[in-house]
Amino acid sequence: MLTAPTASAASLPKACNLIVTQTKDVSEAVNLRSGPGTSYTSLGVLYKGTDFTEYCTKDYKWSYGKVTSGANKGKKGWVKYSLLNPVEK
Repeated sequence: MLTAPTASAASLPKACNLIVTQTKDVSEAVNLRSGPGTSYTSLGVLYKGTDFTEYCTKDYKWSYGKVTSGANKGKKGWVKYSLLNPVEK
C-alpha cells in the first residue's frame, strides 16, 4: 500500500523518496544496513523468513524499516528491496 506523506514522515531518513507501509519477509539472508547501499555498515544479518515492516523506499532499490521477528527484532535499518517479499495474510 502506498501512502501520502504524514506528520510521522518527518522522522524517516532523508534518503526515502516514497512512503510505503507494508509487512514483508526476507527471501534470503541479507544484511540490515545503516544506510541505503552496500557501503554502509551492517547492523546484523536477517535470515530467510524474517519479518520486516517497510516504512519507505529509495527508488525501489533499498527499503527502510523495522525488523519484527528473529534475532534482530526491533532494529531499524535498510534492506535491499529485491530481497523482500510481501507477506500474504
